[in-house]
Amino acid sequence: MRYQERLKSLDVFRGFAMLWIIGMDALIHSLARVWDNPIIKALSDQFIHATWNGFRFYDLIFPMFMFATGIAIPFSLGKQLKLGMPKYNVLSKAAKRTLILIFLGVLYNNRFSFDFENMRYASVLGQIGVAYFIGASLYLYLNVKGQFLSAIGILLGFWLCMTLIPVPGIGAGVLTPEGNLSGFIDRLVLPGTLYRGNYDPQGVLLMISASVITIAGALVGTILRHEKLSQIQKLKILGLIGLVLVGVSLVWNWVYPINKEIWSSSYNVLTIGLSMILFTVFYYIVDIKKWRNWILPFILIGFNPILIYMAHRMVNFSYTSKFILIGFMELSGNFSEVVMQAGVLLLEIGLLYILHRNKVYLKI
Repeated sequence: MRYQERLKSLDVFRGFAMLWIIGMDALIHSLARVWDNPIIKALSDQFIHATWNGFRFYDLIFPMFMFATGIAIPFSLGKQLKLGMPKYNVLSKAAKRTLILIFLGVLYNNRFSFDFENMRYASVLGQIGVAYFIGASLYLYLNVKGQFLSAIGILLGFWLCMTLIPVPGIGAGVLTPEGNLSGFIDRLVLPGTLYRGNYDPQGVLLMISASVITIAGALVGTILRHEKLSQIQKLKILGLIGLVLVGVSLVWNWVYPINKEIWSSSYNVLTIGLSMILFTVFYYIVDIKKWRNWILPFILIGFNPILIYMAHRMVNFSYTSKFILIGFMELSGNFSEVVMQAGVLLLEIGLLYILHRNKVYLKI
């Protein structure tokens, strides 16, 4: 899609999610270490993942990106279908994208290591790829009702599996790091190293569970493409659904705890609801009211999210920031790390700006 044909709010939303991953979280933490401010301290606490059950804002960032990936499905795949491309060709392209993301995820975790026995094969990018393929397949071959029922089936099916299927030697419904069904399956089928030792938060079952977030995003994308609904009607529908989903997740939490580490169904419903509400804010500001003077940094990140995600891992922006800003760091005293982390973000956004000006994008 050309820029003019895109939902600008979607790029801003995607860029907002990725901003925290590529350094804004580190900037907040560095500020909290040297500034005894209760608001900053509380904000810093929100950018640490909940250890097990529970929820913090940082637990929303990854699902937001998966949700944004889903929103784009009806726009990108719908355009390909409109141009007359057969469904199997569209699906083949989606499968290729999934395989590339899985490869990049393995590279991100392990570099070009040949220690195959100790590599971590599950990954954030791999989970995005698998969820994208599932969401794309359902969009191509099922109607809206079928996609919705598939999402409900995944939510309920995963809940029943995790609570009713016994783990040998432990029993059923033991939702602990050592006793949950997903971890048991990971230990059986996943080669290499598991991220948490006895389970992986991007494990086999969990990738399927999390795919419901991308499926929900695709349903939202379908609503956004609906020609008979006004922008305000779309806004109201999405906002209301988001609030209902948040309420459902909080009730479900009583019997099936909200837990990012095992992508519990209650957690998925909560993040879908919150992502929907937050997206409507961006949709209202950027696409309805067209207040866009502030969006350039988010647009730059949103256009090249995978590239900057990989670059943040592979390029030593901290070294370059220190090299350039050493004088300012010395003058800033206790705030030297804050200056350095701010420099990292500015370097990353500067790189993205240069790439954007030269129309260089990592397209998968």
